[in-house]
Amino acid sequence: MTDTPDGITLKRNRDLQGRARAPWLRRALLGCVAAVPALALFNVFGQDPSTTSAASPSASLSVTAPTRLRGGLIFQVRVKVVAHREIKQLQLAFDEGWWESMSVNSIEPQPSNETSHDGQVVLGYGSLPAGKTLICWIYFQVNPTNVAERREDVALQDGARLLARVHRSLTIFP
Repeated sequence: MTDTPDGITLKRNRDLQGRARAPWLRRALLGCVAAVPALALFNVFGQDPSTTSAASPSASLSVTAPTRLRGGLIFQVRVKVVAHREIKQLQLAFDEGWWESMSVNSIEPQPSNETSHDGQVVLGYGSLPAGKTLICWIYFQVNPTNVAERREDVALQDGARLLARVHRSLTIFP
């Protein structure tokens, strides 16, 4: 049999004497690395939509959107307005959290006018008769460097008069 190479001892390198903790340490580190995809599999990091609603005698407002997202994801927001009474100047006012470090891919149907007021983006849709429904879809993409927690309220207005407000928040993971 040949001699062992310099710097190698049979007790340490073949019999692993003194290295009893090393396999458990490696297993624990591998478990931490495997935990991230497992948590993503159970939708901890986002894109599962939730619906938040508000109502008044004039109208009902519901917003369906994810509350947790990851950078780079494309997602859909669905805003539904049901008029209980005629709304002469229907406006949807979105907090700036909806637009901060987000890219807007599409808004359907297109609003008749778009403006901003006190940091909010306001989409105007004209009049909505009593008993009718407006459903608006907005498609966003999260910018990859966007990591934050922010408020994303939506207000339903008839001109300057507030009809209903939905309070939401969003968490964006890296």
